[in-house]
Amino acid sequence: MSTSGIDRQVRTCVVYGIAAAACALFGAVYEAFSHGVWSYFMVYAFAWPLVLGMLPFGVMALRKRAMPGRLVLNLWHSGVAALTVGCVMEGVLEIYGTTNRLTALYWIVGAGMLAAGGLRGMHAPD
Repeated sequence: MSTSGIDRQVRTCVVYGIAAAACALFGAVYEAFSHGVWSYFMVYAFAWPLVLGMLPFGVMALRKRAMPGRLVLNLWHSGVAALTVGCVMEGVLEIYGTTNRLTALYWIVGAGMLAAGGLRGMHAPD
């Protein structure tokens, strides 16, 4: 594999690391001003970009695996983003003391995009 492919994976890892740190910082600041109310959704929102973004792309870079095609990457990145935003929204609503049944769409759409990206990446070249 070429060095540019590894560079792309490392850059993707760094971007996901920055996203995870931003989620952790946002959660900490939001909860600092929430008068002692906190939410597991807000606390662990950083885990989606860390586990589903930084980890797989880091492993691909270490093993010198080729990057998936553009469609697979777009589906995967969108799925991780949907799950992360859904977690933050669920946390905001929980801290506020309310619920909304529409937040279930984040989980459904995010999981669907991850599944579609994963299946597309395993079975068909892009």
